[in-house]
Amino acid sequence: MLKKTKKILIGNWKMNPESVEKAREIADKINKSTKFFKNTNLVVCPPFIFLNEISKIFSKNKKIFLGAQDIFVGEGVSHTGEVGSDMLKNIGVKYVIIGHSDRRESLDDESLVREKLFGTLKDGFKAVFCVGEKERNEHGDQYNEVKSQIESALLKLPKKLLKNFFIAYEPIWAIGKSEKNAVKPEDLHEMSIFIKRVLSDIFGIKEAEKVAILYGGSVTKNNAKEIIEHGNVSGLLVGRESLKLDNFVELIKSIE
Repeated sequence: MLKKTKKILIGNWKMNPESVEKAREIADKINKSTKFFKNTNLVVCPPFIFLNEISKIFSKNKKIFLGAQDIFVGEGVSHTGEVGSDMLKNIGVKYVIIGHSDRRESLDDESLVREKLFGTLKDGFKAVFCVGEKERNEHGDQYNEVKSQIESALLKLPKKLLKNFFIAYEPIWAIGKSEKNAVKPEDLHEMSIFIKRVLSDIFGIKEAEKVAILYGGSVTKNNAKEIIEHGNVSGLLVGRESLKLDNFVELIKSIE
C-alpha cells in the first residue's frame, strides 16, 4: 500500500443540502470538529452554489480543503451553465472530482472525462478520478471495465502531472446502498493491486506507486476502518454519510 502520512477523506455532498443556511450549518459543525484530526486530510465538495459561502467557513482551517464536483476546462467564457477553473481557484478550491458515475451516466463520455482530467491537472488542481464497474461477476468483467476507463483517460497523460492525481474506485452497484453492499475488503484489496498494475503498465512501477487509491460506495462509520485497514486504499470518497454530521465525525475518528 502507498505509504502516506495522512489518509484522504472526501465528502461529496452531491446535490445537497436544500439551502445555503443548512450548508453553512453543516460546514460550521465540520469545521469545529476538526480539532482532533491528526492523520486525516479532509476535502469537502459541496454544490457549486454553496462553494463561496463554505470557503469562508473553512478559510482559516488548514485541516480542511475545498473541492468541486465538476469543472469546465475549455477556452473562452461563453459557456452558459458552466464553472471554469479560474472561478474555482478564486474561491479556494483545491480538489476536483472527475468522471463520477453520476456524470458519466448523464453527460460526460470518455472523451470529455479525459479532457476534464487533463485540464484539471494542468491548471494545478488535485484531480480525484473516479472509476468503477456497473456490475461484478464471476467472469471478472469488472477488471476489464476499470482497466478500459483508466487507459482511456490516462494513456497520454504526462508523468509530471501524476503528483496531483488520485484514483477513486467507486463500483456503481455499491453506491448509495446500505453498508452491507460495500465492496468486501478482500475484493477491494485485489482491485487496488489491479489498478496499480494498470498504472504501472502505463507509467512504470515507480510512478504508479505514487498514486493514492481511494474507495467510495456505501461507506459508513461502521465499515470505514475495516475498508481502510484491509482494503489496501489510502482514503475514502464518502457520499450521504458526509452529510450526517454525527456519523461523519465518528467515521473520521474510526480511521484516525
